[in-house]
Amino acid sequence: MLKGWTNRWDELAVFVDTGAAYIAYLVAVHIYLTWINPDVATMQLVSYYFSFSVVVLGVSWLALKLNFRGYSRRWNQMPAEMAMLLISSAEASIALAVVIFAVKATWFSRLIFVLLPTLAWTFQVVVHAVIKISLGHFRLSGRDVRRLVAIGYPQRVKIFSDTVAAVPEAGMLMVDAVQIPLADPNAGRAALERLRSLIQSTVVDTVVIALPVADDVMMPAIRLARQQGKEVRLVLDEVGALAHRSRLYDFYGNSVLVVDSSYAHQTSRSLVKRALDIALAAAGIALTAPVMLAVALALKIAEPKNPIFFVQRRVGLNGREFPCLKFRSMVRDAEARKTDLSHLNVMSGPVFKIPDDPRVTRVGKFLRKTSLDELPQLFNVLVGQMSVVGPRPALPSEVEQYGENYRKRLSVRPGITCLWQISGRNQVDFQEWMKLDMEYIDSWSLLLDVKIIAKTIPAVFMQRGAH
Repeated sequence: MLKGWTNRWDELAVFVDTGAAYIAYLVAVHIYLTWINPDVATMQLVSYYFSFSVVVLGVSWLALKLNFRGYSRRWNQMPAEMAMLLISSAEASIALAVVIFAVKATWFSRLIFVLLPTLAWTFQVVVHAVIKISLGHFRLSGRDVRRLVAIGYPQRVKIFSDTVAAVPEAGMLMVDAVQIPLADPNAGRAALERLRSLIQSTVVDTVVIALPVADDVMMPAIRLARQQGKEVRLVLDEVGALAHRSRLYDFYGNSVLVVDSSYAHQTSRSLVKRALDIALAAAGIALTAPVMLAVALALKIAEPKNPIFFVQRRVGLNGREFPCLKFRSMVRDAEARKTDLSHLNVMSGPVFKIPDDPRVTRVGKFLRKTSLDELPQLFNVLVGQMSVVGPRPALPSEVEQYGENYRKRLSVRPGITCLWQISGRNQVDFQEWMKLDMEYIDSWSLLLDVKIIAKTIPAVFMQRGAH
């Protein structure tokens, strides 16, 4: 991905819109050679137009890349995107004219030159409209909802909250609105404590700060949210773009500045990661289906009365709990015996790990050493509760003991494998484990995921740190 110009789901949309422009060019050529002037349609002319399609593809992509103003799925509005697409089509046409003049392509029809930007803009607008309408209906059903907490200037907080309530198709839910009266000097500290409590006690995806807010409130609020991996957006009054990797949106009359907390939260990157997760999970399920069937049969034969799967509540993205799937590797009363074995725990912090755990069954020992017990988590990945690569999913009881420095690991989907997994697993203490997770979140890239997946395979076979 290119840095700087675009860092959200814009990357994918640029390619989609470029594809729409390319199809528009092919349609324009077809209309001209088939309906308008079929007498000139020779194989040589067709080959000229086909060869020139590479130029059209290039200038369309460049114009879109330079002019995008955010293809946000929920923060931007259709008129703004239509205007951006119109400007891009116009600039692509100018660039195309320059190329035609430079290479003296006298065979290129002026009618096609007129048809192309018109069709390209029309196709792109239709694609955007379909996406907007489809996502709007999807969100009205209660799915793909972003949970917001607004804090700041009372009037701006109220206006923004009313806007969110008025556009349910945007897929936003206001969890709470924390108002800070400017006349009360003690209100800021109380508001920060309330924000801290909300972030830690409920699911929050985005913290919205409505300006004007005093510096001793705004900056601690931003630091608190970013420390725990939350997206931050500023509802602006007359404030410009202040933040690194920021983007300004007009959300139904509200000027909103988004502050990305890390590369892992940039929407274009998360879309690529999700697409990779779906592909890998689907392929993994297909390839390992015979193995999973064999494991299921072995568990049923060894312990007929015990269920095959162990389903445990784990904490996922931004505190959402989900049922994490594993093949059962322990006796049925394992959780009840945990307290009696607490003195054998070899891990620091809130994590519980003991070597040669007596609760592990004979079949379970083999499953754990080979990591086969975690294969069912491919289904968690497929439905979007987990990722192939990410911090390991934590128990709710463990999360309750996290300090503020560790809650950031909840800001991304938990994974089947991670840096901890390939660094020795149980041989790595809790502090180092958390450090590895923070490092992963802050420096995420597709290449890093590929490297971790590649290193996981030998780590599993060598059974490094597996208990």
